[in-house]
Amino acid sequence: MREYNQHGIYFAYPENWILEENDWESAEGSVSLANEQGAFWTLKKYPFGTDPDEIVREVRETVQSEYANTEWDRFEKIVNDKWVVGFEMTFFYLDLMNLAMVLCFEQDDQTYAVYWQTGNQLIIHDGKAVPVEKVMEAITHSLLFGKP
Repeated sequence: MREYNQHGIYFAYPENWILEENDWESAEGSVSLANEQGAFWTLKKYPFGTDPDEIVREVRETVQSEYANTEWDRFEKIVNDKWVVGFEMTFFYLDLMNLAMVLCFEQDDQTYAVYWQTGNQLIIHDGKAVPVEKVMEAITHSLLFGKP
């Protein structure tokens, strides 16, 4: 595993994934991860006070406009003393079931949104097939809970 630990942000990710920072110093910078199968995970920052409900709603509406028959479930919960809102979404693309999630939270006078998307992909970890969805959840967990 590799670790990203910059700008007050920490998360762990698989060492063979590609990391790219996009204008992080700006008010709406981002950092993204991608694997060779096309799955991706993105953390985007927004000015503090940006409405998290509006951010996640806009992402959900964009996904729905691009992929017919998107199904979604909204969630709100407290995770490590952070109020987190978001949507879990499923849709078909190229005859494959795709999973996506958007979640938003505030931390250190900044609003953050995480968006990830993957198909029914598997990776091999310690000789076992692991759904990429579980990897996305682990990356997001490390972001929300910080360095162990």
